[in-house]
Amino acid sequence: MNSFALEAIPADAVIAPEESFTGPTLIDRYLASQGTLTAIEDFATRHDAGFVPSQARYYENLIPLAEPLPGQQYGFEVDLDACTGCKACVTACHSLNGLDEDESWRSVGMLHGGTPLEPFQQTVTTACHHCVDPACLNGCPVDAYEKDPVTGIVIHLDDQCIGCSYCTLTCPYEVPRFNPAKGIVRKCDMCRDRLSVGEAPACVQACPNGAIKIKVIETAGAVAASVGASLVPGAPPSSTTVPTTVYLTKKNHVGRLQAADWSSLRPASNHPPLAIMLVLTQLSVGAFVTDLLLRAIAGHRLASALQPYNAIVAVALGFLALGASVLHLGRPAYAFRAVIGFRHSWLSREIVSFGSFALVATLYAGVLWATPSSQTRTTLLLGILVSGVGMAAVGCSVMVYAVTSRSWWSARRTATKFTLTSVVAGLATVIVTSTISAMALGPGAKAALAVVIPPLALILAATSTTKLVWEALFLLHRRDRETSDHKRTALLLTRDLATSTRARFAAGVLGGTVIPLALAGLARADQGSPALLVLAALLGLMCVVGGELIERSQFFQAVSSPRMPGGRP
Repeated sequence: MNSFALEAIPADAVIAPEESFTGPTLIDRYLASQGTLTAIEDFATRHDAGFVPSQARYYENLIPLAEPLPGQQYGFEVDLDACTGCKACVTACHSLNGLDEDESWRSVGMLHGGTPLEPFQQTVTTACHHCVDPACLNGCPVDAYEKDPVTGIVIHLDDQCIGCSYCTLTCPYEVPRFNPAKGIVRKCDMCRDRLSVGEAPACVQACPNGAIKIKVIETAGAVAASVGASLVPGAPPSSTTVPTTVYLTKKNHVGRLQAADWSSLRPASNHPPLAIMLVLTQLSVGAFVTDLLLRAIAGHRLASALQPYNAIVAVALGFLALGASVLHLGRPAYAFRAVIGFRHSWLSREIVSFGSFALVATLYAGVLWATPSSQTRTTLLLGILVSGVGMAAVGCSVMVYAVTSRSWWSARRTATKFTLTSVVAGLATVIVTSTISAMALGPGAKAALAVVIPPLALILAATSTTKLVWEALFLLHRRDRETSDHKRTALLLTRDLATSTRARFAAGVLGGTVIPLALAGLARADQGSPALLVLAALLGLMCVVGGELIERSQFFQAVSSPRMPGGRP
C-alpha cells in the first residue's frame, strides 16, 4: 500500500481550460512523493500498513512468541539432521550485517568418523553461543561487552572497543573477530533488532530447511547440562562458559568423531607488539631483581657505583615495552580506557600493575642517580618494592593467558616460561650495564669486573641452559600417539615454525650459555680489556633478547586448542 493518497475532486469544481494546466499533474505529484521515500521508509510504511514479508509464514514457528522470563534467555537450536552445509546462513548473515569481504560471524564445518563399516559425516553450523558466563565479557578490559538482562544476548559495543583483541583469545570458541579496517572486534548479536520486532535473525530466515531456530532456554538447565559435556565432539568443554546453543540429532554413530579440519595445522596469528612487550617488561623486572642481588655480590661500595646505571636502563626498557604494547591496539588513541575492567579483567590488572611498576621504578632510579654514593635502608626498601610490584605484574601477565584455558598457555607452563625469561634477560642486561659502568672506575675496572661478572654470568648460563632444555623436552610431544593439543603445538614448532625454532635455540645457546661462560672465564682470569668484555656482553644480550623474542612469538603462533568444526585452525 502506498502512503500517497489521490485527492478527491469536488463535484462542483470548475475545470479550467486545457491551457491552464501548466503545473504538475496528479501523476507527477504522486511520482514525486514516491521518489522521496528511502528504502527503509518504504519498508516501514508497508510494515505499518500490515504487510509482512512473504516468508513470515515459514519462520514464525522458528522464533519465540514472547520474551524470556527471569531465569531464561534466548539460545540457538540447531537441527543437525536438517543441516546440509549449504551455507545459506553464512551468506545471509554476511549480507544483512554488511560484513567486509573476509569477515564472517557464522561458519559451517564438518564432523566425520565412525568405522570403515559405518562411516559418519555431519555438517555443523555455528555462531556465537551467547553463553551464560561469557568469557569475552569477563576478559574485556574496557567493558565493551554486555549481556542483555532480558534476552541474555551477548552484545558487543563497537564504540567502546579499543581493538585489543583479547576477547578473541578468552573466548574458547574464538567467536569475536577482529576487523583491521575498523580497528575493532565485532561479533554476532543474534540479530536482536530483528527479534525485537518479531523478525527472524538472518541465519534463521535464510536456512531452506529450517535447521536453525531461536528458543527460550532455562539458564539453570544450561549450567547443569554443561558439566562434563561439549557442544559437539572435539569442541571446548561447555563448563568453561556455559554456551546456550543446543545441537539436536537423531542419528546414531559408532566410533570416534572429530572435526574434519582437526588435522589441519597452521600457525596462529603472530602478535609482535605483544611479544616485545612481554619480553621487555620481564627483562625490566628481572633487571631490578638482579640489581638487588648485586648488593650481595659486589658489596655496598661497588654496588653504589653500578646500580644507578642498571636502574636507568631497566626503566628505559620498561617504558619501551609499555609503548610497544599500544601498537597492538586497533584504536591506540583510546588506550586509556584499558583500566575500566580492573575488577574482572586480568588484562586491565596487568596494565595497572605495570603502570605502577613504571612509576615506582622511575622513582627508584631517580633516587639512585640523585644520591649515588648513599645507599641507605630507604633505597633498599624502595628496590624491594620495585621488584615486588614488578613480579606481581608478571604474575598478572601469566594470568592473562592462563584464564584462556589453552593447554599451551596453562598457568604452570606460562609462569615457568615468564619467570625464566625474567631471570635470563634480567641477568644479561645487568651484566652489560655493570660492565659499561665499571669502565668509569678507571684503574679499578678490571677488579670490579672480576667481582661482579663471574657469578652473574654463571647464574645466567645455568638458568638459560635449564630453560632451553625444558623447551626442547616439550618437542618430544610430537611423538605422542594421540593427537593432543600438545602434539599439535610440537608439530607446529618442528614443521611450520622449524626455522624460527632453530634460530631460537641457536640464539639461546650462544647468548645464554656460550658467551656468559666465556665472560666468566675472562673476567675471573683478568684477561681481555674492559672494552672487549663490553662487546661480548652486548652480543650476549642481543642474542638472549633475540632468542626470547622468537620464543615469545612462538608462544602465540604455536597455540592449539579444541575448537568448533570449521573454526580457526
